[in-house]
Amino acid sequence: MARLQRGEASLTAVSRVLATLATDEHADSVAAFFRAAWGENLTAEVVLAGWRKAAAENGAAPGEVPPTAIVLEGSRVIGYCGSIPHRLWDGVAEHPAYWVKGLMVLPEYRRGPIGFLVGKELATQLTRTTALVVAPAARRLFSALGYTDLGAVTNFVRPLRLASLARRLDAAELGLGLPRWLTAGVRVAQRAGVARLAGGVVGLALDVAAGARGRAPSWLTTACAVDLPSRDELDELWHDARGAMAASPVRDGMYLRWRYGADAAEGGAAENRYSFITARDGQRLVGVAALLRPKAMSDPRLRGAHVATISDIVFAPGHTDVGLAVLAGVERVARSAGADAVLCTTSHRALARLLSRRSYLPLPGNVHFFLRDVSASARWPRDLASWWLARGDSAADEVF
Repeated sequence: MARLQRGEASLTAVSRVLATLATDEHADSVAAFFRAAWGENLTAEVVLAGWRKAAAENGAAPGEVPPTAIVLEGSRVIGYCGSIPHRLWDGVAEHPAYWVKGLMVLPEYRRGPIGFLVGKELATQLTRTTALVVAPAARRLFSALGYTDLGAVTNFVRPLRLASLARRLDAAELGLGLPRWLTAGVRVAQRAGVARLAGGVVGLALDVAAGARGRAPSWLTTACAVDLPSRDELDELWHDARGAMAASPVRDGMYLRWRYGADAAEGGAAENRYSFITARDGQRLVGVAALLRPKAMSDPRLRGAHVATISDIVFAPGHTDVGLAVLAGVERVARSAGADAVLCTTSHRALARLLSRRSYLPLPGNVHFFLRDVSASARWPRDLASWWLARGDSAADEVF
């Protein structure tokens, strides 16, 4: 019996609650939680099938179901926190790890300790975990659970049709932490009818600057495909690139094909929104990017604007020419897909410099990277600029 403070509605002073890992016997209760929390029409059979698939694809602990923590009130799930297996590179070796994903508490219990209980249960089960977190309350929770906040990952935006963006967007609604004077100035320009004209002039200047400072070399061949290169090619690319990285999620062939391949889309290849841009030196693969094409119906905050996302990108950080070639290829593909802008969320200093050369504009980041490692097997850099992170990590690219 646990004595807990009342939540918004029904967590009584003497509720019987239990934090535990989900097992097959909880499948019905987990499905009911998904229906209540996210409106997903899941059944116990669907939940069990998902766990079996995740076990078969587990790259951190092959054959094991990735841990899911739940808090039960009786037989009802009132708190949930899942995990996604991956591996981390520390500059020397690869280590099994898990992304923490899907922390959720039913609305009527959010003023009590349920979020802490479910997060603590998962943390105690895992040696090495990472998380990308936005909400301030969630950031405080992860810090209380022993995670280290390495800071906010920067958003870089390359306007492709700035005149259209300037006319449509409500800068204050994007949640990017822009200065009030800037959002107010944009609003005044929109009301005065000059935002589109000003955006067109600035957009042209950005295109000229990208061509002058970030021109891709002609001896590299870039192409776009609906399928990723072979696993062997991607493995070779990752092994060439990782030597210059102090820390990164492992981005080898197994991971990239699992994360972005046709099987990653619920509807298979027909619903896979990813395009793959490659750079080759002769026949040798030297760079690749996964570009998430814009949704047909864009996020309401974008007011009809369409944003393509660089979900992942791999090349040797010291190979500037390769990085510029891949980025130039990304922009061509994004334009042909009807995108008004390209978003790239990254922390690594080498990639940030190349984005600047291609006229990507840095905006304040709102996604914080958290790390927790209770082992003594690795030493992780504490400066975010040493980490090669991407928007697609832990499926954080699904926003747009």
